[in-house]
Amino acid sequence: MTEEFLLSTAQRLQPQLVNHFMNLITKHELSHAYLFNGADGTGRQAVATTIAMRLFCQNVTADGHPCGECSECRRILAGDHPDVVSVVPDGQRIKVEQVRYLKAEFSKSAVEGNQKIFIVDQVDRLTTSAANSLLKFIEEPVGNTVALLLTASKNLILPTILSRTQVVDFPGVAPKELANELEKAGVVPSQRLLLATLTESVTAATELIVDDWLGDAQAKVGQWFTACCESDERAFVRVQTELVPLATNRERQGIVLDMLVAVWHDALRLQTTVLANDQLAYPQVAQASQQVAQRLTTDQLVTVMTLCLGTRSQLNGNINFQTILEALTLQILEQTR
Repeated sequence: MTEEFLLSTAQRLQPQLVNHFMNLITKHELSHAYLFNGADGTGRQAVATTIAMRLFCQNVTADGHPCGECSECRRILAGDHPDVVSVVPDGQRIKVEQVRYLKAEFSKSAVEGNQKIFIVDQVDRLTTSAANSLLKFIEEPVGNTVALLLTASKNLILPTILSRTQVVDFPGVAPKELANELEKAGVVPSQRLLLATLTESVTAATELIVDDWLGDAQAKVGQWFTACCESDERAFVRVQTELVPLATNRERQGIVLDMLVAVWHDALRLQTTVLANDQLAYPQVAQASQQVAQRLTTDQLVTVMTLCLGTRSQLNGNINFQTILEALTLQILEQTR
């Protein structure tokens, strides 16, 4: 990512937040610890990096923004500035070795100046003990230091950290803007609404349509859904033969689970509202959605939705993906019989 692209991305996605933080830095009013909370695609990392660049920029612009061109800005973007420490999960968690590295860095003074900044992405993936280790820095910062903790779900953050940081909620991307961007990216109309429910990031959305992964997944989830609606026990078989092979990694497993939520949400919405196909995440199974919406009670559909929503926490609890899907399918078949 170039300096110009990163700065323009931060400004495009979160112009008010960028201007707010640039103003705080200009006035020397930046706090020592923030929690940036926002869905993927809302610009958490871009804003955090922009703040770091502004703190070290050698040629700040007239409006108080980093130039993006000086050696300091370029070093930060390249990830080789000694006073800008960034940590991202190694796999599914932020590992013990990374926490030790962080703790060691927290105790050091700035190398090249009097400022040091820490950016910890997906801080919700810290273990409880690791998260508690951060508290010492947050409560007793060493020198002129700033910590930016980034997460997509502040509900997963320890209350002790929440109470000791300034929480900044990142507003989501406007649906119209996202739809326009997806159209420009070549996403077909039948997939745009589904993608908008899965991510607010155009980049992440376009990654899902590579090699028609999303189209294949949308079709297979639709077939599983139709079988569930018809109380067809072959839905259970489809878990192993069709759904599990879609998810080759943990990230894709989470996406598949979110897709199950979306398909049942269509049915719940159809129970009270007349919707055109372009208003559905799964227009190809609109008939099955309409039929199950008429056949089941609202309580039954809410129960199914609750079961689907609970699968994410099960995955985070390291329950086997296939086991989650099979248990969910059996529970849904109980509701549709």
